[in-house]
Amino acid sequence: MGYSVSRSRAIMIGLFVAATLVVGGFAVVGISGRQFRWQPTFRIRADFPHIGGIAVGDRVRIQGIDAGVVESIIPPTEPGKLVGVQLRIDAKLRGLVRADAIASIQPTGIVGAKVVEIAPQRSDTPLLPDGGTLLAQSPRELGDLLADAKATLERVDAVATSAERGINEVIQVVGAIREGKGSLGKFVQDDEAYRALLMLSGRGNKTLTELEENLTALKHTWPLSSYFNDRSFFDREKVLFRPGANREGRNVSLARLFEPGRSVLTAAGRVELDSIAGWFQRALTNKSEIVIAVHSPGSEDAELALMLTQEQANAIRKYLIERHKVDSIGWFGSRKVAAVGFGTQPPRFGSNIKDSEAAGLAEIFLFTPQL
Repeated sequence: MGYSVSRSRAIMIGLFVAATLVVGGFAVVGISGRQFRWQPTFRIRADFPHIGGIAVGDRVRIQGIDAGVVESIIPPTEPGKLVGVQLRIDAKLRGLVRADAIASIQPTGIVGAKVVEIAPQRSDTPLLPDGGTLLAQSPRELGDLLADAKATLERVDAVATSAERGINEVIQVVGAIREGKGSLGKFVQDDEAYRALLMLSGRGNKTLTELEENLTALKHTWPLSSYFNDRSFFDREKVLFRPGANREGRNVSLARLFEPGRSVLTAAGRVELDSIAGWFQRALTNKSEIVIAVHSPGSEDAELALMLTQEQANAIRKYLIERHKVDSIGWFGSRKVAAVGFGTQPPRFGSNIKDSEAAGLAEIFLFTPQL
């Protein structure tokens, strides 16, 4: 007896078979795409001392991008020779594989599959030709990493043991001192020696104070005083401390006086100082003193900033003296005009200069004693 199929059922069966073929075709295309069989590719090679378990079909990456597959493994012809790994790479990534690119075998996790990673180097290196050989880096095995970690831990343990031994020795020494053992211990326990040390320290401080006072007086004694006047200041830390004098000042950004990193006044800088000198001529008295303070708090090198700000302060002082005679008091008198570079120290009395300009600032003060 024959078996007949209705027309509608036959159509359904046919559609099912067609759908199965379409899905299978997409799967084949996907698998082939994963294996880089249909798109344009090129072949290169890398030779390794050992390949750490890499097999045909394993992935190849360039800067982490899925770029190709391992096409074949070429065994060495003799013991100790290199193992060749033939790679098939997507042609779209051709420009990334140059003659100095480095191939290495990397794990995709702590354990499990591995990939061949290609790391490009310089962009101006010629392209590696089709069939060329990459520079190769030996893979790091888990055992090697564990051995390195073990060696590191052993070194850390040795350091810790040494530190513990040293601490114990220090504890013993401190204990001996507390008990009065040894020369230092006897000294610490001897009240008379302690009092003698305090007396000696006091005498030393007194001697240093007297020496400092004598040197200060000597600085103001002719002919040494002329040398220190030429240097234009006696004490950087105290030159702006005048509790018995009235202080007036003018501020100007260093950018308006000098070119960056220079101590030569610009034409605009001279005009700026001419304006300040006009104010001086109206405010000066015979007892007034002038202090020029230059600050560069934004500088990175403190030592160089101190040298530069001192040179800039000297340049301002020289211009005001030579051009406007601010140091002159009649025919026979002279006024002290101090020039002090403070390096990276910020201005002591604040400033009306904008924050963007305050990286370099010249302050010109007029101190007039108050009776």
